[in-house]
Amino acid sequence: MAAASLATGVMGSVAQHQAQQAAANRQNQIQQQEYQRQLQISERNDLIKKRKHAADLKAHASAQTDLYKQQQMNQIEADRAKQAAARKLKEKGTEAAFEREAALIQQIQASGQILSTGKTGQSTLLATLATERELGKEGAMLEQSLFDANAAYGNEIFGVNMRQYGADSDAFNQVPPAPTSPGASFIPNKPIKVKGPSSLSLMAGIAGAGMDAASTYKAWE
Repeated sequence: MAAASLATGVMGSVAQHQAQQAAANRQNQIQQQEYQRQLQISERNDLIKKRKHAADLKAHASAQTDLYKQQQMNQIEADRAKQAAARKLKEKGTEAAFEREAALIQQIQASGQILSTGKTGQSTLLATLATERELGKEGAMLEQSLFDANAAYGNEIFGVNMRQYGADSDAFNQVPPAPTSPGASFIPNKPIKVKGPSSLSLMAGIAGAGMDAASTYKAWE
């Protein structure tokens, strides 16, 4: 009976030890599988971020190119409008010069006609002064016209510049912000290995079985 008790106790201790070791191994296997799964998820997320960042960089570069082209077109349109305004001002100046020359010729002709009469005296002087006043009046009107034309030119150039600024701003606002490098995904911590039962616990179990067997033997003596 003592031998049977000893054998049973030893087998029970060994079985318990093996069961505990199997449970520890199973737990370690589950933790390792979960760790590998989390690593794969992190790697996949990093790959997705990397591809998206590359696409964002490409889109931003394309938008920058479109912005440069649009600014060039805006500059060409502004230059065209400024040249048209400058031609208009130049034409106004040329027209005023011809009008001034025509008025001067008319004044000279009028003065010549007065002098050709051979008359002298107060009436002749007044007539001459009248032609000079008329010439001065026409000259002042031409100067005012040129002043107004220059003011209109300045306003038109200001308007061209403001329209160009607005067009450039609209084009700039279409450019997406520069993409920033994505951060790395969370990397899971390595699992802490579950320790199985120690050999000392097995030896203690066997020793306990021996003691139980000895007690049983004494009881049968």
